[in-house]
Amino acid sequence: MGLHKKIVWGAVGWICLLMVPVASMAAESGKELYYSVHIDTAGDIEEVNLKINRIRVREKIVFWEKRAVKGVGTYYKVYLGWFDEFKPARRFMQKLHEAGWKKSMAVHWFKYPPWEAQSAAKTPVQEFTLPPAPPQVEMVDRFKDNGDGTITDNKTGLMWIKNGWRIEFLAAASWYDAKQKCVQFKLGNYDDWRLPTVKEWQSLVDRRVSSPALAEPNPFENIVTHMPYWSGTEYAYGEKHAKGGTGTRNSFTVMLYSGRFGQQSKSELAFILPVRGKSAQ
Repeated sequence: MGLHKKIVWGAVGWICLLMVPVASMAAESGKELYYSVHIDTAGDIEEVNLKINRIRVREKIVFWEKRAVKGVGTYYKVYLGWFDEFKPARRFMQKLHEAGWKKSMAVHWFKYPPWEAQSAAKTPVQEFTLPPAPPQVEMVDRFKDNGDGTITDNKTGLMWIKNGWRIEFLAAASWYDAKQKCVQFKLGNYDDWRLPTVKEWQSLVDRRVSSPALAEPNPFENIVTHMPYWSGTEYAYGEKHAKGGTGTRNSFTVMLYSGRFGQQSKSELAFILPVRGKSAQ
């Protein structure tokens, strides 16, 4: 997983720098450093999700490192936020404390996102290049927060859910389960939610930014960045790649840290960000 170290710890945020100053660490690494707030280490990711969804202070992204220790079991190191500088991360940690987050917190620094360190053999997503989407048009008032957990994109007319890690979509799911969860989902007096098409994802993704790679300014929160999100668009193999002819065993995905599109088997796992409105095929 990604190289990271603790530079601040304690719920009230008193400073404990490692060996050398942050500036020196950046110089030695030869790379830009990133920062995130480590909010919890727990064996029950569902419990952490429930707590995050109850607190009023949130950040745009959430990610976690899953680890298995022999004789101990599986646990998760959960992080909120992704910052280019240390001070904003520390300020966010203080906001969490003031909002009532009782767990001990720490700001960790990273040389690179943890999920980028995973080898290709460890991830089911195969990167795929799509035709370029139309250039993003800057719109200050593009997104409307409807105040009911939904966001309207004034550019496309589509409605998205605001929270990328809602309790209803706690865990990554297979493509089939993801479609069914959308059918059963109700929010904002709407019950016609579905998985976004690739073109709908393209309308939202902006690769000029990252963590998350969503068009700014946007009010999304708790977007999962270390695993992909599903698209409802199926990926059809040609005859040379599918036994018995063409098939749709795979579907497109998108990684919202970088905005990269991929495709993977429908039986593999990805997260869910439902949309509703006129479909852009």
